[in-house]
Amino acid sequence: MDSTRLALAALAVPLALAAAAPPGHAEQARVFQADLGPLSGSGARGSATMALDGDLLTVEITTGGMTADQPHLQHLRFGGRDTCPPPQAAGDGALSTAELVPYTGDIQVSLTTEGDTGPQSALAVTRMPAADAGGTLSYRRAFRVPDRVAAALEAGRVTIVQYGVDVNGNGRYDSDAGLSDLDPSLYAEATFPATCGQVKPVPQGGTSAGEGGAAGADPRLLGLGALLIAAAGGALAWGRRLRRGR
Repeated sequence: MDSTRLALAALAVPLALAAAAPPGHAEQARVFQADLGPLSGSGARGSATMALDGDLLTVEITTGGMTADQPHLQHLRFGGRDTCPPPQAAGDGALSTAELVPYTGDIQVSLTTEGDTGPQSALAVTRMPAADAGGTLSYRRAFRVPDRVAAALEAGRVTIVQYGVDVNGNGRYDSDAGLSDLDPSLYAEATFPATCGQVKPVPQGGTSAGEGGAAGADPRLLGLGALLIAAAGGALAWGRRLRRGR
């Protein structure tokens, strides 16, 4: 899937939700965005949109090029250099979690499909999303986060990391690459980092003249900012409906 089609796919669900969102929700939420790039030679790419309203975080992720029909661990991390590792960080082509941690820091949030979202659920494989037969992973969930996570998001210190790389290309995780350095009950392929993205706050409104305002800015980027804000409004409305339904 090329980058344009992937971007459209990533925005399709949030924009549909935004159409039903009551006015003003986007202004009440802080909006964040991340572009996910490949690690460990995965070739996977995706995007994430988040909305933070108090301690309620709504997350939407779409990633293409993942190992098809397999579960993929995914986490929010911070506490290291708070950045994604450069390509040269992996000496042998497949990045280990030990090589990842100095850059991204430790696991702070587990992006599970249900139940607990704390670090203790980092390896909850049965509660992580799976890619479809075409290798596309779609994730959407709203949950509460601790103050330290909200503060790290605001400060731009958070990275998203997704895992699971079929190194030998046989369509499944197996023992060819050994066992995971996170848990020897898992294959290493299941915990090789596949994508990483820096979560960045989307600026709220414009700045005044003389302070780096929108004058001269690429109108395509301004349009993208408007789409992200609309998407966050829709995602937030979805999160609130989910919370009321429980």
